[in-house]
Amino acid sequence: MYLSDLKDLVSSLAVITTILQFLSGILVCKQYVVNGTTSESSPLPFICGFISSGLWLLYGLTKQDNKIILVNTVGITLMVSYVIVFYIYTFKKTSVLRQFLLSITIYAFTIGYMSIEEDNEVLLNRLGLSACSLTLLTIAAPMIKLFYVIRTKCTDCLPFPMIFMSLIVSSLWFVYGVIEEDVYLSVPNFIGGALALAQLSLFVIFPSIPSSPLISKTTLA
Repeated sequence: MYLSDLKDLVSSLAVITTILQFLSGILVCKQYVVNGTTSESSPLPFICGFISSGLWLLYGLTKQDNKIILVNTVGITLMVSYVIVFYIYTFKKTSVLRQFLLSITIYAFTIGYMSIEEDNEVLLNRLGLSACSLTLLTIAAPMIKLFYVIRTKCTDCLPFPMIFMSLIVSSLWFVYGVIEEDVYLSVPNFIGGALALAQLSLFVIFPSIPSSPLISKTTLA
């Protein structure tokens, strides 16, 4: 069986797992609601997620790829919802509003460029390069934690479920990119999968040592 025969299965799994990954933001926002504040958390993951999903949506529309359109329409909707929740519970409302308006301006500028670019191939390449670059920057962010883990020999700061999910999502989109012969999908997701695998290997190299349970002692009179 050739990879092309698996296209529908791979693309469907990629869409489902990516949406599940997007939905993980609900847990974060739930914690904001419970605490009544975002504390010192940053809205950048949500705002960058909004810009990234927006660029990939425009790329999907230009390429006329329904799978990319679907998953990033959901992504934009969720990221905007998360930003709104963050705005409600943060004490840095002006900063959040400024960052979000900047992201909307960037998105509007990109849409404006799309309306005047007549060469569809050039447009597709530039949108793909922009979306790919932003994705690579997002992927590179966890490298800071990697260096910390190697230095401290402790993996407690790494979220195992999220990293494992990232490996699955990146692998599926990489395979889909290979099938579609789309370098803008295959390259960043290959790097993302490799980085996720590197992070998972740290759990084997530096396994967490469970703390010993406290044994309560009772004194009989």
